[in-house]
Amino acid sequence: MKDNKKNIKFILPLSLLGGRGNILKVNNCATRLRLELKDISKVDVEEIKKYYPAVQKISGTELHIVVGTNASLLAESLERILASDDSSCNRALLLIPLLGNRENILKVNNCATRLRLEVKDINKVDAEEIKKYYPAVQKISDTELHIVVGTKAFSLAEELEKVLNIPNTSSGEDSNENCYGSRAWAIIPFIGGIENIVKVNNCATRLRLEVKDINKVDAEEIKKYYPAVQKISDTELHIVVGTDASLLAEALKKLLESQKVKTVLLLPLVGGIENIVKVDNCATRLRLEVKDMSKVNTEEIMKYYPALEKINNNELHIVVGTDANLLANEFKTFTL
Repeated sequence: MKDNKKNIKFILPLSLLGGRGNILKVNNCATRLRLELKDISKVDVEEIKKYYPAVQKISGTELHIVVGTNASLLAESLERILASDDSSCNRALLLIPLLGNRENILKVNNCATRLRLEVKDINKVDAEEIKKYYPAVQKISDTELHIVVGTKAFSLAEELEKVLNIPNTSSGEDSNENCYGSRAWAIIPFIGGIENIVKVNNCATRLRLEVKDINKVDAEEIKKYYPAVQKISDTELHIVVGTDASLLAEALKKLLESQKVKTVLLLPLVGGIENIVKVDNCATRLRLEVKDMSKVNTEEIMKYYPALEKINNNELHIVVGTDANLLANEFKTFTL
């Protein structure tokens, strides 16, 4: 149990707290995270409650979140996250859908503190959503958008160019690996979920996927990221992703094997950490005892794991495949 507790991670998206720039100080008591913030109005309490149902705004700058007896470990984890470098790749992938998706972005440029973007249609840009991450957004014309992102403008512009397949200089092996992982994860729901993917392969420019059921593949959604998608047969799908197809294929394989990533994905969908009473498994199922079944978002879970069953008002079974035991063990490091 001690080893499990050492692995406990803070998984709440920082955007729900108004972004990392909105967090001034992290503290805790026995069961609460106590956060000092610049602006409490930037906090999305309803979304936080999907992870931790008990949230309290103490003042205009103080927020308390009841996280259970692991509060001190979660506070330490959050402090490490705040001290670490923010991933340009993750921020780039976050922005693309808010900019009207890949096909709406024509050109990426920057100055010292701004992203300068040329887009096809400024009306497809969701400025209000972007402001949750970067409050200063300016529509210069019908095709030009500026976003003040701070001193990392160059690295973010470079990463956007990379994700959009615009040639630029490499930013290092570790950064690339994280980026391809994020790109792979983004398309999994549109391939029919984790359980629909049987085998991952590639050629020079294509992802070649063997799937259980081609009818579960949402080609139109995939095309928002990669416009050329071809259903070869009832079980084979090809996606033209460019000359880095082998790297994206490798990242997708790693994600399908990562229990930690799957756990972080599922926790908010089952009502958050505080909604989980017990974690168990059989050969192919994750078996969860929950406090309140109404907090479980079955529709979202089914995008990744289509087969699930509500056994009663407190028990949920999710068919996750032959690594059910590994996933259950990873779940326990977060919830016990």
